[in-house]
Amino acid sequence: MKDKIVKLFKIVFSREFITQVVMFGIAGGTTAIIDWGVLAICVRLLHMDPILGNVFSFLISVTYNYWANAKFVFKFDNSKGKGRVYITFVALAAVGFFINQATMLVGNKLLHYDPLIVKVAGIALAAIFNFFSRKLLLEQKKAKEPAEE
Repeated sequence: MKDKIVKLFKIVFSREFITQVVMFGIAGGTTAIIDWGVLAICVRLLHMDPILGNVFSFLISVTYNYWANAKFVFKFDNSKGKGRVYITFVALAAVGFFINQATMLVGNKLLHYDPLIVKVAGIALAAIFNFFSRKLLLEQKKAKEPAEE
């Protein structure tokens, strides 16, 4: 057990992992700005229902986010085809979207908080899910290191 904890700490505090988290944060931050901005336009300027506006903001931002993640954050495992990676990415993003949407439903519709404030909480919760699901399911696996003796 101790060896597993030490190995986890080595991974989490490695330069590679920290750089990846920072790049994910930058890609996610720009995506969040797009997502939040589109929602603001839909709700404030177009007087659209926040739930419907959230759908539009997701569709626009997920396309940008795929590009940013593929370009700057993860080396996706394309061995089964780029189309399959994209579909899996969008499916995982959809789960993140449902986390975001559930946050919007609870925060705005049930608790009556401002939708633009609730959106920040939804983005944060979805981001945590998105990082780890992409890392575990889409990232190209590294060759195993030889066992230390």
